[in-house]
Amino acid sequence: MSRGMRLRLCLWGAVLALSVTAAVLAQQPPPPAAAPAGRVIEETVKPKGGVETSLWGMWVQGGWCMYPIGALSILAVALAIYGFRAYRSDRMLRSDLVPQLQEELANLNWENAKTLCQGSPCLLTNTLAAGLDRIKDGVLDVASMEKAMEEASVQETTAGMKPISYLSITAQLAPLWGLLGTVSGMIKAFQKIGLGGMGKPELLADNIGEAMITTAAGLLVAIPALFIYFYLKNRYLSIIAELSRILGNLSHTLVTASRRQGAGGV
Repeated sequence: MSRGMRLRLCLWGAVLALSVTAAVLAQQPPPPAAAPAGRVIEETVKPKGGVETSLWGMWVQGGWCMYPIGALSILAVALAIYGFRAYRSDRMLRSDLVPQLQEELANLNWENAKTLCQGSPCLLTNTLAAGLDRIKDGVLDVASMEKAMEEASVQETTAGMKPISYLSITAQLAPLWGLLGTVSGMIKAFQKIGLGGMGKPELLADNIGEAMITTAAGLLVAIPALFIYFYLKNRYLSIIAELSRILGNLSHTLVTASRRQGAGGV
């Protein structure tokens, strides 16, 4: 991932964090209006724990585990946006450059082809440029060039796979944090039972609510993140398969042209 893409990803994450924070704060109940003189206002019935059934109320009731789960949700959204923007065939393979590369290699102008690759860095051009670098003093060593492209493709595809791997890690960590919140809430509930809370469900409501809410929050983050992970992974694998086909065609064009014109060293 280039420095520019990392910067854009961080900016997206910051914007999403601000948006989520604003949405959560907007769920806070407004301050109660002052009662008119001489008029009795009936109190609104609230849950025993004093927490209202709203997004902010569930966030508060979920306890400290909601903060890492919220951070993971922001990270998952940022990685998903990056994945949908980056993992596209037109950006990673630059199909508009393929005819030009084909023409240059057919004319044995590998220096011009290398210049095209350096001017438009992407998965295809970076891999092809590594192979063209093995052409020294006009001597074309097919085996060495293909080996270089194979090594470069492994390096490029591994680097491109990292954001998808981070999305998978996010999908796995979110329910674990939710499970930790569940255990934390149940421990607090059992402590109250040990202090004489048996038979008084109102004393256990907050802790049981914490246990359930954190589990639900973790699953709400993990399920869509896991779905997007598999979708982006399949898309990336199809791009890799297309990359192999394009590189094979370009290599065949170069070898055929060199044999036709008697270029040395094949």
